[in-house]
Amino acid sequence: MLRTLFLSRVFALQIAVLTAIALPVHAFEPLNTDDAGTVGKKVNQIEQYFYVLHNNVAGNPGSVATPGEEFRGVGNAKAFPFTYTYGLSDTTEFSLATTYYATPRGSYSPLANNIIGLKWRFMGDGASGLGMAIKPTITLPGSTSQQVQGLGLAQTNYELNYILSYYWDSFQVHTNISYARNPYNKNYPISGSYAPYQINLVSGSIAPIWIVNTWLKLALDFGSSIDTSTTAAAVNDYGMVAAIFSITKNVDIGVSYLQSGTTPSNAVSGKGITSDRSEIGVTWRF
Repeated sequence: MLRTLFLSRVFALQIAVLTAIALPVHAFEPLNTDDAGTVGKKVNQIEQYFYVLHNNVAGNPGSVATPGEEFRGVGNAKAFPFTYTYGLSDTTEFSLATTYYATPRGSYSPLANNIIGLKWRFMGDGASGLGMAIKPTITLPGSTSQQVQGLGLAQTNYELNYILSYYWDSFQVHTNISYARNPYNKNYPISGSYAPYQINLVSGSIAPIWIVNTWLKLALDFGSSIDTSTTAAAVNDYGMVAAIFSITKNVDIGVSYLQSGTTPSNAVSGKGITSDRSEIGVTWRF
């Protein structure tokens, strides 16, 4: 039943994108939902952000965190996610990401969630009209101590994300559908828990962005994920509000606030939320 519910949500998201009537800039940080655009050939991009996150439930981030920002422990985390992206061509980009955890700290490396990614835009120009892309990523294994603390999983994880975007002059909308395989070392707990973890995760999200003027963009971001493993079925939903300020042509400052829950109403209303996250940072292209 949960799987049927999720698939119906994903179908509704795709229909919304293809039939929306509305009146571009890319959906990167601080959003969870990626866009079909790429940085351009031989262009470098650095995204340096800071977030404060609080989890009420251990070992259960689902897709509520931007890749590279996963924290599976109970309580608070303060971290600096960093992503470097390089344009291999006009349609393909390569990225490296890691997260430095200021808290929690312990007898393990503060660097976790090390990710290698490759995005290929196979339809559209990434700036107008319809665009499509795929993005496979590999998350390198963390240490068993990091897994126990909730900072990462002690096996190699991978994900494939399908991205569909549509760009108008003053509005754009992006959807993502992804599958993630998240194995872990079952000889060690995740944040103190040996309960079955989400290994096979299917997720969908949608992010409309309003371009208010040349320096301000406002965005919403909604998503849902379901664990398709027979031993650990669970559904997670999130809602986010965000703003992107273009200081110069190549420098943006982004801020966002996210809440997640086991139902859409919990995620949006704040009642029974499983986690919340506040984030701020800068994107620099050169």
